[in-house]
Amino acid sequence: MEHHLSSVKNSSRLLKEFLDGPKELGVTELSRRLQLSKGAVHKLLATLESDGFISQNPSTKQYSLGFTLLELGTKVLRDHNLVDFAKPYLQQLAEKTKELACLCVVDGKDAIYVDKIDSQHPIRFNVDAFRRFPLYATSASRVMLAFRPEAFIDSVLADGIRTYTPHSMQAPDEIKERLAAIRSRDYEISTNLRNVGVTGMAAPIRDATGEIVASVSLIGPSDRVVPQQDAFLQQVLLTTRNISFGLGYR
Repeated sequence: MEHHLSSVKNSSRLLKEFLDGPKELGVTELSRRLQLSKGAVHKLLATLESDGFISQNPSTKQYSLGFTLLELGTKVLRDHNLVDFAKPYLQQLAEKTKELACLCVVDGKDAIYVDKIDSQHPIRFNVDAFRRFPLYATSASRVMLAFRPEAFIDSVLADGIRTYTPHSMQAPDEIKERLAAIRSRDYEISTNLRNVGVTGMAAPIRDATGEIVASVSLIGPSDRVVPQQDAFLQQVLLTTRNISFGLGYR
Protein backbone atom coordinates (compact mmCIF):
# COMPACT_ATOMS: atom_id res chain seq x y z
CA MET A 1 0.00 0.00 0.00
CA GLU A 2 1.36 3.42 -0.95
CA HIS A 3 1.62 5.89 1.93
CA HIS A 4 0.63 9.08 0.09
CA LEU A 5 -1.52 11.92 1.39
CA SER A 6 -4.05 12.52 -1.37
CA SER A 7 -4.09 16.29 -0.76
CA VAL A 8 -0.30 16.52 -1.08
CA LYS A 9 -0.32 14.28 -4.16
CA ASN A 10 -2.99 16.42 -5.81
CA SER A 11 -1.07 19.58 -4.96
CA SER A 12 2.01 18.12 -6.64
CA ARG A 13 -0.03 17.15 -9.70
CA LEU A 14 -1.48 20.65 -9.89
CA LEU A 15 1.93 22.34 -9.78
CA LYS A 16 3.31 20.02 -12.46
CA GLU A 17 0.52 21.04 -14.85
CA PHE A 18 2.36 24.34 -15.30
CA LEU A 19 5.59 22.66 -16.45
CA ASP A 20 4.43 22.01 -20.01
CA GLY A 21 1.28 24.10 -19.92
CA PRO A 22 0.61 27.80 -20.48
CA LYS A 23 1.86 30.46 -18.07
CA GLU A 24 -1.58 30.82 -16.52
CA LEU A 25 -4.37 28.31 -15.91
CA GLY A 26 -7.86 28.75 -14.51
CA VAL A 27 -9.91 26.64 -12.13
CA THR A 28 -12.02 25.11 -14.91
CA GLU A 29 -9.02 24.04 -16.99
CA LEU A 30 -7.16 22.65 -13.98
CA SER A 31 -10.28 20.76 -12.95
CA ARG A 32 -10.43 19.17 -16.39
CA ARG A 33 -6.73 18.32 -16.48
CA LEU A 34 -6.62 16.87 -12.96
CA GLN A 35 -10.07 15.27 -13.15
CA LEU A 36 -10.99 16.85 -9.82
CA SER A 37 -14.03 18.93 -8.92
CA LYS A 38 -13.78 22.71 -9.22
CA GLY A 39 -14.30 22.97 -5.48
CA ALA A 40 -11.37 20.67 -4.76
CA VAL A 41 -9.14 22.56 -7.20
CA HIS A 42 -10.13 25.90 -5.67
CA LYS A 43 -9.16 24.65 -2.20
CA LEU A 44 -5.80 23.40 -3.47
CA LEU A 45 -5.11 26.73 -5.17
CA ALA A 46 -6.07 28.72 -2.09
CA THR A 47 -3.76 26.64 0.10
CA LEU A 48 -0.83 26.86 -2.31
CA GLU A 49 -1.40 30.58 -2.81
CA SER A 50 -1.27 31.22 0.94
CA ASP A 51 2.33 29.96 1.01
CA GLY A 52 3.44 31.59 -2.23
CA PHE A 53 3.57 28.45 -4.36
CA ILE A 54 0.77 29.79 -6.58
CA SER A 55 -0.10 33.35 -7.57
CA GLN A 56 -3.40 34.68 -8.94
CA ASN A 57 -3.52 37.35 -11.60
CA PRO A 58 -6.03 39.93 -10.27
CA SER A 59 -7.00 40.97 -13.82
CA THR A 60 -7.58 37.57 -15.43
CA LYS A 61 -8.32 35.59 -12.23
CA GLN A 62 -5.99 32.95 -13.69
CA TYR A 63 -3.25 31.25 -11.69
CA SER A 64 0.50 30.91 -12.27
CA LEU A 65 3.47 29.54 -10.35
CA GLY A 66 4.57 31.63 -7.36
CA PHE A 67 7.97 32.95 -6.35
CA THR A 68 8.35 30.49 -3.47
CA LEU A 69 9.02 27.83 -6.11
CA LEU A 70 11.74 30.01 -7.63
CA GLU A 71 13.35 30.38 -4.19
CA LEU A 72 13.26 26.62 -3.66
CA GLY A 73 14.62 25.94 -7.15
CA THR A 74 17.45 28.39 -6.62
CA LYS A 75 18.26 26.68 -3.32
CA VAL A 76 18.40 23.28 -5.05
CA LEU A 77 20.80 24.60 -7.68
CA ARG A 78 22.93 26.40 -5.10
CA ASP A 79 23.27 23.22 -3.07
CA HIS A 80 23.85 20.99 -6.09
CA ASN A 81 27.62 20.63 -5.90
CA LEU A 82 27.79 18.89 -9.27
CA VAL A 83 26.52 22.02 -11.03
CA ASP A 84 29.21 24.18 -9.41
CA PHE A 85 31.94 21.61 -9.94
CA ALA A 86 31.10 21.02 -13.61
CA LYS A 87 30.69 24.71 -14.50
CA PRO A 88 34.35 25.44 -15.44
CA TYR A 89 34.53 22.30 -17.60
CA LEU A 90 31.28 23.22 -19.31
CA GLN A 91 32.54 26.74 -19.96
CA GLN A 92 35.77 25.39 -21.43
CA LEU A 93 33.85 23.07 -23.75
CA ALA A 94 31.66 25.94 -24.96
CA GLU A 95 34.68 28.19 -25.50
CA LYS A 96 36.58 25.59 -27.53
CA THR A 97 33.66 24.59 -29.74
CA LYS A 98 31.66 27.84 -29.68
CA GLU A 99 28.49 25.71 -29.48
CA LEU A 100 25.84 25.18 -26.79
CA ALA A 101 27.14 23.03 -23.92
CA CYS A 102 24.70 21.52 -21.41
CA LEU A 103 24.78 19.58 -18.14
CA CYS A 104 21.88 17.13 -17.80
CA VAL A 105 20.64 14.98 -14.90
CA VAL A 106 17.92 12.37 -14.33
CA ASP A 107 14.97 13.15 -12.11
CA GLY A 108 12.51 10.28 -11.84
CA LYS A 109 11.60 9.26 -15.38
CA ASP A 110 12.58 12.64 -16.82
CA ALA A 111 15.75 14.46 -17.74
CA ILE A 112 16.54 18.09 -16.89
CA TYR A 113 19.17 20.50 -18.16
CA VAL A 114 20.50 21.94 -14.89
CA ASP A 115 23.15 24.16 -16.47
CA LYS A 116 24.12 25.44 -19.89
CA ILE A 117 26.59 27.72 -21.63
CA ASP A 118 25.13 29.29 -24.76
CA SER A 119 26.80 29.27 -28.16
CA GLN A 120 28.83 32.30 -29.20
CA HIS A 121 27.48 32.22 -32.75
CA PRO A 122 24.75 34.71 -33.73
CA ILE A 123 22.85 31.84 -35.38
CA ARG A 124 22.59 29.15 -32.74
CA PHE A 125 20.42 26.51 -31.15
CA ASN A 126 19.09 27.10 -27.65
CA VAL A 127 17.41 25.04 -24.92
CA ASP A 128 15.31 26.05 -21.94
CA ALA A 129 17.17 25.35 -18.71
CA PHE A 130 15.32 23.44 -16.00
CA ARG A 131 12.68 22.05 -18.36
CA ARG A 132 11.77 18.36 -18.16
CA PHE A 133 11.80 16.04 -21.14
CA PRO A 134 11.61 12.25 -21.65
CA LEU A 135 14.74 10.19 -21.06
CA TYR A 136 14.61 8.76 -24.59
CA ALA A 137 14.28 12.16 -26.29
CA THR A 138 17.80 13.60 -26.60
CA SER A 139 21.42 12.53 -26.81
CA ALA A 140 22.01 13.93 -23.31
CA SER A 141 19.20 11.88 -21.78
CA ARG A 142 19.77 8.68 -23.75
CA VAL A 143 23.37 8.32 -22.56
CA MET A 144 21.99 8.21 -19.02
CA LEU A 145 18.98 6.01 -19.78
CA ALA A 146 21.16 3.47 -21.62
CA PHE A 147 22.91 2.45 -18.41
CA ARG A 148 19.78 2.19 -16.26
CA PRO A 149 18.37 -1.26 -15.33
CA GLU A 150 16.29 -2.97 -18.01
CA ALA A 151 13.18 -2.84 -15.85
CA PHE A 152 13.54 0.93 -15.49
CA ILE A 153 13.98 1.36 -19.25
CA ASP A 154 10.86 -0.72 -19.85
CA SER A 155 8.87 1.41 -17.39
CA VAL A 156 9.97 4.62 -19.13
CA LEU A 157 9.01 3.34 -22.57
CA ALA A 158 5.75 1.85 -21.29
CA ASP A 159 4.51 5.37 -20.49
CA GLY A 160 4.29 6.09 -24.22
CA ILE A 161 6.74 7.48 -26.76
CA ARG A 162 6.43 11.09 -27.88
CA THR A 163 7.71 12.00 -31.33
CA TYR A 164 9.16 15.42 -32.14
CA THR A 165 10.12 15.25 -35.81
CA PRO A 166 9.45 12.88 -38.75
CA HIS A 167 12.81 11.28 -37.86
CA SER A 168 12.02 10.59 -34.19
CA MET A 169 12.14 7.00 -32.98
CA GLN A 170 8.64 5.63 -32.45
CA ALA A 171 8.97 2.01 -31.30
CA PRO A 172 10.38 0.69 -27.99
CA ASP A 173 12.51 -1.89 -29.81
CA GLU A 174 14.04 0.86 -31.96
CA ILE A 175 14.94 2.89 -28.89
CA LYS A 176 16.32 -0.16 -27.07
CA GLU A 177 18.53 -0.98 -30.05
CA ARG A 178 19.92 2.54 -29.96
CA LEU A 179 20.49 2.34 -26.20
CA ALA A 180 22.47 -0.86 -26.69
CA ALA A 181 24.69 0.92 -29.22
CA ILE A 182 25.26 3.73 -26.73
CA ARG A 183 26.37 1.23 -24.07
CA SER A 184 28.89 -0.27 -26.47
CA ARG A 185 30.54 3.04 -27.40
CA ASP A 186 29.81 5.15 -24.27
CA TYR A 187 28.52 8.19 -26.16
CA GLU A 188 25.64 9.28 -28.39
CA ILE A 189 25.36 11.39 -31.53
CA SER A 190 22.02 12.20 -33.10
CA THR A 191 20.70 14.43 -35.87
CA ASN A 192 17.09 15.50 -36.52
CA LEU A 193 15.63 13.24 -33.79
CA ARG A 194 14.47 16.07 -31.50
CA ASN A 195 14.82 19.08 -33.80
CA VAL A 196 15.24 19.07 -37.57
CA GLY A 197 18.59 20.53 -38.63
CA VAL A 198 20.12 20.10 -35.18
CA THR A 199 22.88 17.69 -34.13
CA GLY A 200 23.63 16.77 -30.53
CA MET A 201 26.31 14.62 -28.98
CA ALA A 202 26.69 13.55 -25.37
CA ALA A 203 28.66 11.38 -22.98
CA PRO A 204 27.97 10.28 -19.39
CA ILE A 205 29.54 11.50 -16.15
CA ARG A 206 30.39 8.86 -13.53
CA ASP A 207 31.04 9.29 -9.82
CA ALA A 208 33.54 7.43 -7.63
CA THR A 209 31.32 4.34 -7.54
CA GLY A 210 30.99 4.21 -11.32
CA GLU A 211 27.36 5.30 -11.22
CA ILE A 212 26.25 7.66 -13.98
CA VAL A 213 25.11 10.85 -12.28
CA ALA A 214 24.81 13.24 -15.23
CA SER A 215 25.80 13.86 -18.82
CA VAL A 216 27.39 16.60 -20.88
CA SER A 217 26.05 17.41 -24.32
CA LEU A 218 27.07 19.67 -27.16
CA ILE A 219 24.28 20.91 -29.45
CA GLY A 220 24.22 23.04 -32.56
CA PRO A 221 23.03 23.47 -36.15
CA SER A 222 23.90 20.36 -38.15
CA ASP A 223 25.53 22.27 -41.01
CA ARG A 224 28.08 23.62 -38.53
CA VAL A 225 28.45 20.66 -36.16
CA VAL A 226 28.56 17.69 -38.54
CA PRO A 227 31.70 18.84 -40.44
CA GLN A 228 33.53 19.05 -37.08
CA GLN A 229 31.77 16.08 -35.49
CA ASP A 230 34.87 14.02 -34.67
CA ALA A 231 36.79 16.92 -33.17
CA PHE A 232 33.76 18.08 -31.16
CA LEU A 233 33.11 14.56 -29.89
CA GLN A 234 36.67 14.32 -28.57
CA GLN A 235 36.11 17.57 -26.67
CA VAL A 236 32.88 16.22 -25.15
CA LEU A 237 34.59 12.97 -24.12
CA LEU A 238 37.52 14.88 -22.62
CA THR A 239 35.09 17.05 -20.67
CA THR A 240 33.18 14.10 -19.18
CA ARG A 241 36.42 12.23 -18.40
CA ASN A 242 37.79 15.22 -16.52
CA ILE A 243 34.57 15.78 -14.55
CA SER A 244 34.31 12.05 -13.73
CA PHE A 245 37.94 12.01 -12.63
CA GLY A 246 37.27 14.98 -10.35
CA LEU A 247 34.35 13.05 -8.83
CA GLY A 248 36.65 10.14 -8.04
CA TYR A 249 35.96 7.84 -10.97
CA ARG A 250 38.93 5.78 -12.17
